[in-house]
Amino acid sequence: MKQYTLRWFIVLLVALAVPAAVTGQDWKGRVDLDGKVTNADGVGLPQTTVTAIFVSSATWAELRGSPIVETGTGPDPETADGDGEFELDNLKPGAWRITIAAGHLGYGAEILELDVAERDNDDIEVVLPTLQELLDQATADFGASNFSGARASYEKIFAALPANVDLHQAIAATYQGEGLHAEALGHYDALLEAWEGGAPAPTPESPGEVILQAMLSAGSAGQYDRMHGYIDDLDDPLPADAETAFIDLSGNTLMDAEEFDHAVRVLGVAIDRAPNSALPYYYRGMAHIRLENDDVAIADFNQFVELSPSETPQVTQAKDLLTKLQPQ
Repeated sequence: MKQYTLRWFIVLLVALAVPAAVTGQDWKGRVDLDGKVTNADGVGLPQTTVTAIFVSSATWAELRGSPIVETGTGPDPETADGDGEFELDNLKPGAWRITIAAGHLGYGAEILELDVAERDNDDIEVVLPTLQELLDQATADFGASNFSGARASYEKIFAALPANVDLHQAIAATYQGEGLHAEALGHYDALLEAWEGGAPAPTPESPGEVILQAMLSAGSAGQYDRMHGYIDDLDDPLPADAETAFIDLSGNTLMDAEEFDHAVRVLGVAIDRAPNSALPYYYRGMAHIRLENDDVAIADFNQFVELSPSETPQVTQAKDLLTKLQPQ
């Protein structure tokens, strides 16, 4: 899928939102773990928040390839002392996800997948990267199409700066890059919900641009009702890339999936919003041909030819089709 307009804004916040305590007793056991968090120079980082969530009584190796569903339970978050040391007590053996997020401006977070044994566990020793290091790594990985690597870095930034909801867009883009569109939609929806709830969007155009990306992912995921819902949410004026996105969605994704009715509906929106734009008529005409709606296709091709400023290959094809479709 083409990426049309992709923006995310990394805001370095001084305040760190501390995760709320989780409830439940699924995680309770008799294992105690010690740990220490430092920077690259070996200096302990006090006021670092350590959140442990129990995943399963299995190990991470046993869980590979299976959907990971966290229990949502674990001890209250711990805060590292002045030397960066912390303790996690009364843990159950099994797979745990440990998030260590610095309460210091400029540092990110580390997210560990940890197998806790009944005894003889090593101490947890973590060196936290800076936010700039994580951002540089994410940018490099994304540019190299290492989307999972970029996502891991963005998630570590997000763990340290949970109030920076705009990071949902960056994370969603990594899922899109891998073709994991259902996962991308979760982040797009979370971002749109946050903006609707009062979080400031980076620019007035940002919500529309995100809705377009969500629309593209929904179409690729085959979630057509959801796709049309995003289209209905687009305000006037449309984002600058809207027509290109509508054409790509219809001419490629939907028509490749032989969803010609959906393609006609999407292109109808493009035409209603910009009736003097030529290309949507061409693609809608092609969809109507596949639906054997020849009369409607003829009207669309005639309009396309009339609006086209030059003799492109598509204009030539439309004229050839008109010659075949129109009665002599």
